[in-house]
Amino acid sequence: MTASASASQEKFRNPAPKFSKSKRMMELRQSGSLQPGVVILLVLFFCIYAGYRSGDFWSALNWQLLAQPLAEAGLVSLGMMFVIATGGIDLSVGSIVGVAAVTAGIAAHHRLPVPAIEASALTAGALCGALNGLLIGVLRLSAILVTLGSMILFSGVALALSEGSSFAGFPDGLLWWNDATLLGIPVEFLLFLATAAAAAVLLRYSLWGHYAIAIGSNRVAASYSGYPVALTLFGVYTLQGLLCGMTGILLVARLASARADMGQGLMLMAIAAVVLGGAPIEGGSASVIATVAGVAAFYIVQDGLLLLDVPPFVQHALTSVLLLVAVAAGVLLRGSRENQR
Repeated sequence: MTASASASQEKFRNPAPKFSKSKRMMELRQSGSLQPGVVILLVLFFCIYAGYRSGDFWSALNWQLLAQPLAEAGLVSLGMMFVIATGGIDLSVGSIVGVAAVTAGIAAHHRLPVPAIEASALTAGALCGALNGLLIGVLRLSAILVTLGSMILFSGVALALSEGSSFAGFPDGLLWWNDATLLGIPVEFLLFLATAAAAAVLLRYSLWGHYAIAIGSNRVAASYSGYPVALTLFGVYTLQGLLCGMTGILLVARLASARADMGQGLMLMAIAAVVLGGAPIEGGSASVIATVAGVAAFYIVQDGLLLLDVPPFVQHALTSVLLLVAVAAGVLLRGSRENQR
């Protein structure tokens, strides 16, 4: 018997393991790097230092005030996590938040009840996201070009609707979101945690999350596999718009006013939070816990630097250093782990 024949028989007796699609996709979902651990460790060291230098850092009031803007940015970041998981990007999230806030202001100006005000803001955000999803998912246009154009479009719409002015005089029922607490924890933050839990379930256990990860891994292969690529992308961007609508409501409640530029800066924060959590910008992987850790890291560091009386321009520089160090460490650790395999 020749060596080749023996090898063939051995291969026949012990065939190479074949993984099912669902198992393969589960591996992709859980294929996060060690980067979130690096981020948490760095932030923990920073908290110890900031707590030592400033007695107010660990106060309950400070963490309550910190939790509210963290929740607002966190909602946008959760939506951005799904978008990036599909291999896309959404540059229009800040403008969508502005549209939702202005819509809530117009509804309040017409003395609509609180549920109608909230519903109008959510609907405006979802419609903006659906437009992005239609152009990107159905018409197969470039995500970065579509959302760049819609960012300008939605900003113009918000300015036109508000006529360049701000809205005030919101009912107490809407401002309740800023004042309400449960066991000392702001309700805004509890809403964010509940949304994060729902996002984790969608990502891990639903077909929709399975499809989103598959599209980000290989859109062509997902299409040939019969996955509803267009419908999934439409749903992802619509969800992003809905979460931006929720953020607009929370911002209006916290600031007691509505302006077209209320979402300014949230886009970069959301993208940075997802990347800081270890998600590859090219898509194919996502983690809710890592995204929450990423957005929390930014706000905790900024809050600590503010209490330490660090100048604003230095705050931005040090926050950028945190992002670069965490990303670099995560890449190095991931590369070392892959080499060991």
